[in-house]
Amino acid sequence: MDRRVLRNSPTSQSQRGFTITELLIVLTLMGILSAISMPTLKGFAVTRRLKASAYTVRSLLTFARDMAITDRTAYLVVFDLDNNRCWLASSETFNPSSPLASALTAQNSTVGNTSTTNANVNPLATANSAQQTGTFARAGGILGVPYAMEKDVGLAAMMTNQNDRTVQADSGTGYIYFSPTATSQESLIYLQNSRNQIMSIAVEAASGRVTVQQLAAEEIEFF
Repeated sequence: MDRRVLRNSPTSQSQRGFTITELLIVLTLMGILSAISMPTLKGFAVTRRLKASAYTVRSLLTFARDMAITDRTAYLVVFDLDNNRCWLASSETFNPSSPLASALTAQNSTVGNTSTTNANVNPLATANSAQQTGTFARAGGILGVPYAMEKDVGLAAMMTNQNDRTVQADSGTGYIYFSPTATSQESLIYLQNSRNQIMSIAVEAASGRVTVQQLAAEEIEFF
């Protein structure tokens, strides 16, 4: 048999494998593609965290509305704009002149509550659990437990209609009130991330209905 034919046969070439040069070229191309796609993936993660915070706040507001109707007692959601967090409060323990103290009172009076220093409690998951088990009067398990916004997401501003007067704040504390008849205050909460993207959370006064919307670039000039 001719040895030259054997060396050049397809079977012989298919078993040759890759050279170091070929592997280096492939790794270089992979590195370039990763470098190109990394900013896009990072931006996607930042946007996802903004939306996650907005929908969690909406869930907490909706939960407060439902509990007000069910328990025939007013509930509130308090917003700490300086520390980018919010929590559920009951009108029985809430003091408008000292919202932060009211939160601590609610925490300390709730039997079986989680640690007061835990700022990463998910109020939606805890609220669902409380509703299913019927414990803590359905809402007591999350009263005063703060929920911190996701990484790189902050409470940019808050607007509420109190006594026919619009109050706007970008610092301090504020709250949204839900009555046993499902009415509330006309309110807007704005969340902002590190890419200056804005999500608005609106509360209707007549029905207490909560909606979420991402603002377009031309709508966020005042930020």
